[in-house]
Amino acid sequence: MRVLALTPNLYGRSPGQRSSIELWEKVLGPAGISLDHHPFETEPLREVIYRPGNYRRKAIETVRAYRQQLGALRTLDDYDAVLIYREAALIGPELIERLAARHRKPVIYQLDDPLYVRYRSPFSGYLSYLKFFGKVGRICRLSRVVIVNSSFHREYARRFNADVREIPSVVDADRYFPAPSEGGNGRICVGWTGSASTAGNLSVIAGPIGELARRPEVELRFIGVEESPLPGVETVVQPWRPESEVDDLRRLDVGLLPLPVNEWNKRKFFLKLVQYMALGIPAVCTPLGANPEVVEHGRTGFLADSDREWATTLERLVDDPALRAEVGARAAAVARERYTLQANAERIVEAFRVATDKTRA
Repeated sequence: MRVLALTPNLYGRSPGQRSSIELWEKVLGPAGISLDHHPFETEPLREVIYRPGNYRRKAIETVRAYRQQLGALRTLDDYDAVLIYREAALIGPELIERLAARHRKPVIYQLDDPLYVRYRSPFSGYLSYLKFFGKVGRICRLSRVVIVNSSFHREYARRFNADVREIPSVVDADRYFPAPSEGGNGRICVGWTGSASTAGNLSVIAGPIGELARRPEVELRFIGVEESPLPGVETVVQPWRPESEVDDLRRLDVGLLPLPVNEWNKRKFFLKLVQYMALGIPAVCTPLGANPEVVEHGRTGFLADSDREWATTLERLVDDPALRAEVGARAAAVARERYTLQANAERIVEAFRVATDKTRA
């Protein structure tokens, strides 16, 4: 089976794509299912879209990218199915998705973010409202199979499609497993991983983190940023690198996942929580989105909803290495069973095969 994958972002650049369809290829290929990726994003567009301002160049590059994505539809006759990851284009209604469906090709839709929630990007400003948030439901309706990664998306998608399959965001068990970190400095490393667009979330726990930073035996490490998002707090910052991502995360003794309360976060599945767990890193997270479903509080991680809860939980973990080890081990076992590619391989392959079987029927 040959599948045309229409994606919003360049290959290898988006955490969502890397933890889903790009990783899925490891099990799809041996099952005889190949994906040909055709991203909407181009290198010139990527250079400007995640930076504030410069709206004229953003508009020009977006139009060019749209034309390029439309061009991919000329090759549809070469494929057995079309996979839409999130959206085929970063702006506009579901035109590309409808054109693909009109070619009588089965559409497999993967939704792993709450794109149906209206939001304004800090980088694109009012251009965000060109995303046509209502198109998500319409794409669900024209799809043969919808794949989602959380119960929130499942409930939404089932309003439009009867065949909705929940497959969580996953990590590769061949890479993500507990192992001793190399290069430690003897300090207890409390850390976070993310990007410039999510670094502001750390302000939610600025108070507890500031208190923790005063302890000489604690090192604070933020991965994915060039400078500390918490001015005045001594931290180690480092860029995110795909080739060293797992080793960089293994340096952490405690993982952080603080979140501001908003409609987006209430419905999101957070991959970094699964990454922490799979590596045996006890995590502390805000009880939003899928976090309360993924974490069993006190056994496979911790939920904290106030400065006091954050401060108390972090102090316990820093002071008690046995607690860190016990919670980390239980978290790794759960992650291996539920949140790895290998644990979900059969369900992934089945979703693709069912989509084309329906067409033959």
